[in-house]
Amino acid sequence: MDNELTAQAVVVPDSPWLGKAVTDHLGRPATVRRVYEVRGQHVAVLTSDLPAAQGGEAICGEHVDLLSTDDQAPAFPGFRDKLDQLADLESALYRTDATEDDARAFRALRMALEPFQFAEYRLRHALLDQARPGDRLYLTGKDWYATLHDLDDHPLRDLPRMALRVRLDDSALREEPHILERHPDGIVELNTLTMWPTLDLI
Repeated sequence: MDNELTAQAVVVPDSPWLGKAVTDHLGRPATVRRVYEVRGQHVAVLTSDLPAAQGGEAICGEHVDLLSTDDQAPAFPGFRDKLDQLADLESALYRTDATEDDARAFRALRMALEPFQFAEYRLRHALLDQARPGDRLYLTGKDWYATLHDLDDHPLRDLPRMALRVRLDDSALREEPHILERHPDGIVELNTLTMWPTLDLI
């Protein structure tokens, strides 16, 4: 099912972005490893050129129109500045002197930014929805790796999974051994907001 919270991800095998060295909207160097179409938008899976804690490659996602190269500016420039502008407009709406023009400007900018703000979220959840026990996951908050342990029945299939049970790699458990005190088998339930499937890229 595809709604505002979930989406289907379809690989784009002939995308001109594949294999390119790029810079994301935060200025981080990366390489495009996969491109998917999600809700009509092309979203890239990137591996960072910055080293991850356990020697792998950090994974993230980005709408292709926010990516730049040495000789190509982003198709949608100034994304970070526009996000700041959106926050300022939202704050203005809470002031007693907010005008209808403020409200219209906020709605227009929010609609313009929506495909870019949620592209990574929708792709990540679409890919996680395809994950099966034994698949490898990258945990963005800690630069850790884990293996998907099991899946519940998840009866609300029109909603993204918000948590998954994973078995942390031994290197992660060595880094924070206190986890084993509460979870001797190394199996924990974590929020999916911190997860990316490795897609055999790592």
